[in-house]
Amino acid sequence: MSFVLNVEWIVVRSGTPNINRPCQRCGVVKSFGSTGKFRLNANGGQLDAWLIYRCIDCSSRWNRTLFERRPVGDLQPDLLEALQRNDQGLADAFACKLAGVSGSCADTEFGLERRLVSGVCAHADKAVLTLLNPDHVEVRLDKVLAIGLGLSRSNLSNMVTRGALKMPLSAAKALKRRVPEQLVCELDRSAEPYKTVGFEGLLDLSLP
Repeated sequence: MSFVLNVEWIVVRSGTPNINRPCQRCGVVKSFGSTGKFRLNANGGQLDAWLIYRCIDCSSRWNRTLFERRPVGDLQPDLLEALQRNDQGLADAFACKLAGVSGSCADTEFGLERRLVSGVCAHADKAVLTLLNPDHVEVRLDKVLAIGLGLSRSNLSNMVTRGALKMPLSAAKALKRRVPEQLVCELDRSAEPYKTVGFEGLLDLSLP
């Protein structure tokens, strides 16, 4: 008799997305993260606004344009006040929106909420993992699976090769892509060559 473990992971955002762009000081493309602060410039009743980013390696600053020459009277008072006091929630919202249109978004910091749907780890020889990404967190699938299972990416790739990890699409290609809104994959313990890796990792709350 085959025993199946059903587990659900929800990818949750634990930081704002970084943006990859050329860094003048480093001389190569680097990842820039939001500082959570705005730069404002008022001129003749019009306002320019930028969200300030910094290179994660050298701290070089980059100001990402939010809007230019916007009549102050057209701005909602709450928005203007939030910009002036560097409201963290507003800065995070802008950072997520800008990353979505940048086309060069780096992996976002994330966490996993794990839930046992049915089955018992000790008895299962197969596991069905449903991965949900309702907030469209920008992160590669292989990174989520490797961190979630406590494996290296090379071990994860070997699992695919040996048939221990199966997905609806081409696994090799899927692993390198961003996590979709929903993905179901299957883990087969009988094909798993790594004796130290058990299904307990699917529900290990000590892992990120």
